[in-house]
Amino acid sequence: MLVSCLVAACVSSERTPCGDIVCPIGRACARPGHCVDEQVVDNCTGMAEGTTCTVPDVGTGTCQTGLCLIGSCGDGIINAIDACDGTNLAGKSCLDFGSTDPAGLACTSTCDYDTTACSAYCGDGRRDPTEACDTEDLGGATCLDAGFYEGALVCNDDCTFNLGNCTGSCGDGAKNGLEPCDGTDFGTTTCASLGYLGDVTPMSCTAACAIFGGSCTCGGVMCTPNTQQCVANGAIYTCEAV
Repeated sequence: MLVSCLVAACVSSERTPCGDIVCPIGRACARPGHCVDEQVVDNCTGMAEGTTCTVPDVGTGTCQTGLCLIGSCGDGIINAIDACDGTNLAGKSCLDFGSTDPAGLACTSTCDYDTTACSAYCGDGRRDPTEACDTEDLGGATCLDAGFYEGALVCNDDCTFNLGNCTGSCGDGAKNGLEPCDGTDFGTTTCASLGYLGDVTPMSCTAACAIFGGSCTCGGVMCTPNTQQCVANGAIYTCEAV
């Protein structure tokens, strides 16, 4: 049961430490890890043990160890300091305790939540539907799926992908993987190496890392590779035999 020294700490209008959690404004710490409406405390402040008290929208009870206790654990009703009661879980599921699967939450005989049957947590090594990955389980994904050509995809502690080791992607200005080009990097490819000779238009690269279709043309016309060359005579372009 609650020791009286906790009561003073509860009567605060600020966020209140409560075991491993912090009670928000308007909530008091009834016991470590369990916050209740401040009225549970306020309605018994300075009152004698056993005095009748009332918590609006909950009911009438008695002051016990500085708290207005209504009903009892085991009556199936969520009373003033019950987190749950029997099969009444107050609408909570394992999802509220960090699991990615709602099933498994239960209630203890002291009306506290029992999460031992909750599973599917981030970090359990098994990728669940709401997780991109989980430790070594990447669901078959690779850096290639993220738009990169090389590197090793890893998983963050929050079960999201870490792309830090992935390298080479369209738009980085370097010709990687199977890219024909990237920005101004065409590797060793030139119009001449493709057989387009003479006064052809310069080669250019699209945002999708493909050689622009208007590259290496002769006044908008493609000359026959290696057998013709583009000759510019002012604004007139002709394809002539090599």
